[in-house]
Amino acid sequence: MRNFENVKWKDFYLSEFFCCEKGNQNNMASLTAGDIPLISAKKCDNGYKDFIAPNRKKTFRGNIITLNNDGDGGAGIAYYQPYTMALDSHVTALIPLSPLSRHVLLFVAMCITKQRNRFGHGYSLNNNRLRSFKLMLPLNEETTAPDWQFMEDYMKQKEQQILKPTIEKLCKRLIIKNILMGGGGGKSLCSNWKAFYFTEVFTEIQRGKRLKKADHTEGDIPYVSSTSLNNGIDGFIGNDDGGIRRFENCLTLANSGSVGSAFYHRYTFVASDHVTKLKRDGLDKYAYLFLIPIINRLSEKYSFNREINDERIKREKLLLPATDKGEIDFAFMSAFMKDVEHNILNTTLKVFKERLNVNKCKIWGGVNWKNFLLRDLFPKLVAGKSKGLNHIEKLDDGISYLGATNQNNGVLCFVNRDKNTIQKGNCIAFIRNGEGSMGYSVYKVEDFIATSDMTLGYNKHLNRYTGTFITTIADRVRGKYNFGYKRSATRLSKEIITLPVDNNGSPDWAYMENYMRNIESEQILKYLQSIDCKEYA
Repeated sequence: MRNFENVKWKDFYLSEFFCCEKGNQNNMASLTAGDIPLISAKKCDNGYKDFIAPNRKKTFRGNIITLNNDGDGGAGIAYYQPYTMALDSHVTALIPLSPLSRHVLLFVAMCITKQRNRFGHGYSLNNNRLRSFKLMLPLNEETTAPDWQFMEDYMKQKEQQILKPTIEKLCKRLIIKNILMGGGGGKSLCSNWKAFYFTEVFTEIQRGKRLKKADHTEGDIPYVSSTSLNNGIDGFIGNDDGGIRRFENCLTLANSGSVGSAFYHRYTFVASDHVTKLKRDGLDKYAYLFLIPIINRLSEKYSFNREINDERIKREKLLLPATDKGEIDFAFMSAFMKDVEHNILNTTLKVFKERLNVNKCKIWGGVNWKNFLLRDLFPKLVAGKSKGLNHIEKLDDGISYLGATNQNNGVLCFVNRDKNTIQKGNCIAFIRNGEGSMGYSVYKVEDFIATSDMTLGYNKHLNRYTGTFITTIADRVRGKYNFGYKRSATRLSKEIITLPVDNNGSPDWAYMENYMRNIESEQILKYLQSIDCKEYA
């Protein structure tokens, strides 16, 4: 979809598209309570002032815009109104002369509100000013009319961006609620719940062992500590002596730090003294996964200043499904989570199969390629702003800190959000220094803080698909650089990248995106089919 950068705009009179009609509710003392929204010239609550009963004054149908004529701080603000309403005399109804969608009206309301600073108590929106009121809207160059389709698409995209994290959070809560309330889609129903001590649920409760950071050796064994990120894994070590404790196929519970965070580990790992192993012989991964959201609720009770020590954990109880005999119903837990997994995998497989059918790309042999100077491909090349980790505080839940590493997508650690050094995401970070990493590049979708060893390239066509396509090709230059021949900013700008091109000789961004979408879908589909879900295919 186009963005604001490549859209032409034009001034239009408001009266070209809207009929302006003043509100008529002017005797507030005579109004009685009811269920019709009363819109006033407020600067909050979408203009809602009260709910009133029907009277002899006109009500206005929904799917219109209301515009505040005056008011303390509210003059010039426009709101989209979806429902039938009453308007007081300080508000004007903007009724579309032809049908306009909710998303278009939201866009127009936003454009009108951008001019709110023009109006106030000394300069209200009277009839004459409404007739001469102009607003800038995206232009459809073919028809010289407003580009209603762009407005529609833009607001839908914004709506999805806002709703996505909320929907994800609600889905997680729904799963937890289903577990706690005993709803499992009809197959897994349990009406008998009972509180059990930790010592009744788990046969092995054991604290990890202290291992100082300075004593860590390089290796590939997961080291689990009290972080709430990365399934509790704080790094990888090679220690293999009596000074460590290894566990597998169990849960870990953070005693300090991110207190109450619980994770399941089916692999062998080393546990720090900030976590406790929770294990029961014979329990499968599904029963363990069922227990995690229930255990996580301990985080509401404990904190950094009140840790979960060995004595406190023995006194804690978990509310769990129970059999008719009053025993823990581990069979129900396992069946419930298998049912959840089945539903998620079944839906996901369908989505990616459909995506594969949609994203069939051209074959490589039918594509033309062309060389581009990196500085031409990225009109904006900027250096990282951070002077180094010595100048900033590390935080487990902070912002990504990028450095001279080609591992973890360039992330060295997470740090405090210093607004003066934060740089925008949706770019490619080119690594210009570092043993073994010089010459690599990574695509970053999120905002971050980067060292001066990085150069960041921005292009309006970048997204995570085109970005990863380009980094794969850009990484082929890494062999030419070393400590004797560093990747300076000048050399970087002169690097050549070979990319697919369209009929005009410009980078074929659509091809790159579709190609990477197809690769992604194929890999996800292979993974889903590899985890015992072939019966859902």
